[in-house]
Amino acid sequence: MLANKPMLKQFGILTFSLFMTTPLVFAQPNTSSTNKPPLKAQTNIQQSFEIKSKYTKHDYLIQISIPEGEAPSEGFPVLYVLDGNAAFDSAANIAKSVGGGANRLGLSPVAIVAIGYPQQNSFDVAKRALDYTPKASAEFQKQAKYTYGGADQFIQFIEKELKPAIHAKIKVNPQQQSLFGHSFGGLFVLHTFFSQPQMFQRYIAASPSLWFDNYALLNRQADWLKNQNKTQNIMLMTTVGTHEHGRGPTPDAESLQKQNDFYQNFNQQGSKQFLFWNYRHPAEQHLTNMYASLPKAIMLAGCQPQSCSNLFDEPAQQSAE
Repeated sequence: MLANKPMLKQFGILTFSLFMTTPLVFAQPNTSSTNKPPLKAQTNIQQSFEIKSKYTKHDYLIQISIPEGEAPSEGFPVLYVLDGNAAFDSAANIAKSVGGGANRLGLSPVAIVAIGYPQQNSFDVAKRALDYTPKASAEFQKQAKYTYGGADQFIQFIEKELKPAIHAKIKVNPQQQSLFGHSFGGLFVLHTFFSQPQMFQRYIAASPSLWFDNYALLNRQADWLKNQNKTQNIMLMTTVGTHEHGRGPTPDAESLQKQNDFYQNFNQQGSKQFLFWNYRHPAEQHLTNMYASLPKAIMLAGCQPQSCSNLFDEPAQQSAE
């Protein structure tokens, strides 16, 4: 039930082979969603469209990929992926490959919804800095290169504009919706988990920017620890790379302790209703940890409730004969 940390041996070879042997699949050119039949009637399809939000005032490129075949009666599990320009091709490939062995692994095939921006770069640094971050203190914002604080508006965009558009195209399982983000995206995942936990049933935060606003998220966690809804079934996964800082300076001892305490606080709350896993990915840098985390994110999004713990809990140690 509670997490553990080593990478899953049974998926190690799978993860490597996905990146080495599976060709990238690119989204079709942008098309108007109004002229397309429901995606559930089509097989192995990828499609993209643009949508402008009245809440954030930003334009978004939405890339979607659904599994082959008809949707199950309860609908497809859906994984919403932030930084979609950079992550969609890998996420779609992994979901397709993992889906081929879904029954054996206790998974349901997963539909991918990647949220990006209509530009050619992998990351729109300024827009993601605004969309993915909660409001910061005046002092922190004053020293920042980018404008922060648009996370609550971005939440409104996802809940009130994007989800209805996706539900009109894909038969979605409303009880199995997941959110994945990396870095500032991981910060957004945790902000959403604390502020609007009912939006998703499963959350995956890769290399979350816990340092943001002088570790203000730790105060949010303290409030959650006091007031959490212990009857809500919810899953949270966090990942970090062991080489997150590359050649940069290692965080000081106090910062490292805050980070360790943050993950340990979640670990101590594990229960049948709240499942938590934290992974340290060997040799992964900050950026590469996004891609290293996608296989687990897709498996968590797709695992059938009775199978999730079997997939992610550390196997019990067997004594030697």
